[in-house]
Amino acid sequence: MPNRRVLVVGTTSDYIDIINRRFQQRAVFITDVNERAKAAEPRPGPDVELVCDLSGPEQVAAAVRRHLNRWQMEPSGIACFDCESMSLAAFLAREFGLSYPSAEAVAACRSKYVSKQVWRQAGLPCPDVELVRNASDAVNFLRRIKGPGVLKPLSGSGSELVFLCSNEDECVNAFGKLKSKLAKHVNRRMYAPYLFDGKKIDPRKVFVIDEFVRGSEYSCDFVVEGDNVEILRIAGQIPDQEQSFGTTLAYVMPPEHPPELDDESFRGQLCKASRVLGLDRSICMLDFVIRDNQALMIEMTPRPGGDCLPPLLLKSCGMDILGCTLDFAEMRPLDLPKPSKWRSLVGVRLFATHSGEISFIDSSALRKDHRVIECCLKRSSGHRVVLPPEDYDSRLLGHVIFKPSGSGDIEKECVEITSRLKVEMKTQVCATVNSS
Repeated sequence: MPNRRVLVVGTTSDYIDIINRRFQQRAVFITDVNERAKAAEPRPGPDVELVCDLSGPEQVAAAVRRHLNRWQMEPSGIACFDCESMSLAAFLAREFGLSYPSAEAVAACRSKYVSKQVWRQAGLPCPDVELVRNASDAVNFLRRIKGPGVLKPLSGSGSELVFLCSNEDECVNAFGKLKSKLAKHVNRRMYAPYLFDGKKIDPRKVFVIDEFVRGSEYSCDFVVEGDNVEILRIAGQIPDQEQSFGTTLAYVMPPEHPPELDDESFRGQLCKASRVLGLDRSICMLDFVIRDNQALMIEMTPRPGGDCLPPLLLKSCGMDILGCTLDFAEMRPLDLPKPSKWRSLVGVRLFATHSGEISFIDSSALRKDHRVIECCLKRSSGHRVVLPPEDYDSRLLGHVIFKPSGSGDIEKECVEITSRLKVEMKTQVCATVNSS
């Protein structure tokens, strides 16, 4: 029997640890040397993980071949959970003859300009959008739409360097911050230049501005295979009013899609939106906003949602999206839960509210709350917090999953529960959280 493994490309050390424990001998992890160097989790065995510089696709492919030959393995599929590694996954998939979205489809998804342009040309609902090469471009966009805009990197993930611009002065200031921060950003692969339609695009020099859309925020994971779409989950998103713009306070996992949407038409929209981007077989994540009974699409990417969504989904219905991704990579049928298996839960993200070094962190009062089902802390004393726009990751302390009381004010419950986490900094004390 051949030793067949899924190639998991460029994943973070926490995901590696979880997958390696839950699904032993299912995967080989292709990990960036910088990720492994900073990892807190134990490293898998030498056969399970290949650590190398992931910035050169040809060199990585050669290293993967050597690794597979050395350990007498065969690739059974390919999976990717991180935006900056999807283009490498597409390259490796082509080299090894595995099912994965094409490099062109990945580039179209990762560009927050191209994806919306393609959707608009196809008559699909999404915000107005424009490329930004200088502050004047952003100002002119605001004048044209006669409303606020959202200035952000052309590629990127989460709320990093995302700015709400309500007037021309805010556009100018945000452009200056974006240009300065991206020019010296340490994540080379997230903002690496890429080719699209024969042109080289440098995300450190060219940005994007969207029309700001007010409405109820959601995200969903779904599978597209040809003309078939299967929605895996939909979660409501609660924005954090106290943190930097774009920060999500919590995810609310209902078992049904938003009531404003017709199920059949939404599936049709997801199918068309995927196909026009070149995705004909993929697990996808979509962020969208409901306005006037329409799902205005903000961003689609060929990977499942991250943050605290995987553990929230696991607690809500028993679906392990990490395992589903491995199954999908190997073209196995997905075992999806029945509607009766779902229960309504909330995943709230824990964030520090002040910069400084953590000297003490205590979650005991939080864990004693009868609503709390799971509390996961990823930071401890000695951790250094640097707030946005300097850094968007170090403030994340962990997450909590809880069952809402049914009072109807979930945001209030989130704030109440997270206030029970006590964090002492060397310079000051803050009763943490809200989120990002």
